[in-house]
Order: sequence, then structure tokens, then C-alpha cells
Amino acid sequence: MDWKRALATFAVFAQVTSAVAASFSTVVIDAGHGGHDPGGIPSNIIPEKGVALDVARRLQECLADAGMRTVMTRSSDVFVPLSTRVAIANQQRRAIFVSIHFNAAPRRGASGIETYYGSASSKTLAKMIEQRVTAATSEENRGVKTARYYVLRKTRLPAVLVECGFLTNPGDTGRALQKSYRQSIAAQIARAILAYRKL
Repeated sequence: MDWKRALATFAVFAQVTSAVAASFSTVVIDAGHGGHDPGGIPSNIIPEKGVALDVARRLQECLADAGMRTVMTRSSDVFVPLSTRVAIANQQRRAIFVSIHFNAAPRRGASGIETYYGSASSKTLAKMIEQRVTAATSEENRGVKTARYYVLRKTRLPAVLVECGFLTNPGDTGRALQKSYRQSIAAQIARAILAYRKL
């Protein structure tokens, strides 16, 4: 292939990729569970719904400080059906969807961070979030994975779901109870989102 033609093709591809990444102006932030739904499993050391909401609120503040428009699927301890969360997200234009959760497992030794995505268009964002959060917190990097969770499957926006540690693990739970840890997670997710937007 002619190198000039190849270079021109690459330049066009780079411009398109950059334009796609920079095309969103709104972040829909979804705090998992809430109200009568505490999240997790019976062996959770603390309820998931409270720490998930706290991280989501902190993420909202970080993004607002950076000039991003945000929409919360819930801002208090209320139950919001999954279909409603998806409807809120799908009403937005030029937006991405980030769902905040904490993990649980029958094995108490399970620990670390993992990030899920539902479509190929969301994989890069998931990778950037996983890398930044694990690097800043020194938590185990459990990787980026695809999943068919309802909010990822039904949301028409680029969508990711971040599991911020295991609430069945004493070490992860101890960190989740620290405001500084929750702030660090929120800040790193925000930085990943902003970096993804700029690429």
C-alpha cells in the first residue's frame, strides 16, 4: 500500500475515533440498589446500597467540577427499578452510562476491582476505568469483562458497570468504609471518563 495513502487513512481514522470519544457531554451515574434492596448477598459485611450511593455522589461532584453535565438515577436511599434506570439513561442524548456497585462472593477471600461492559463501544472506557482505579487504590485488578446485566444490555448508550470491591471480604470492606477510599475511587473513575472523552 502507498505509504501516503496509508498515512491519510490513519489520520482519518484517528479523527473519527477522537470525534466519537468526544461526542458525549452527559454522564448518567447509576448508584446500584437502594431502598428495600440492600444489594449483595446475606453474608455482606455492610450493605452495598449505601457505599455505592456515596461513590456515585462523589463521582457526580468530580465530574460537575470538571464542567460535565451529570444525571443521577438515584440521589438518595430509594429503590429505583432497573427498567426506570434504563429509561432515564435512554432519554439522554450524547451521553454515557456508568453504574456503581460493590461486589460479593460466597468465598470471603475474593477481593479486588472489576469493570464490566455490554458492547464493544464501551470496552475502551471500561479498560480505562479499571486501570486507573486499580493503580490508584492498589486493589487487585480482576480485569475487564463483558456481561449481559440488564442495565448494560438495555441501555442504548455506551455503558459500563464498576464493581468497587467485595463487601464479603473484610479487607475490601474496611477500605470501603473509609471516606478517602471512596473519594479515590470516584476521582479515578472521573479521570478515566475525562481522559476517554479527550483521548
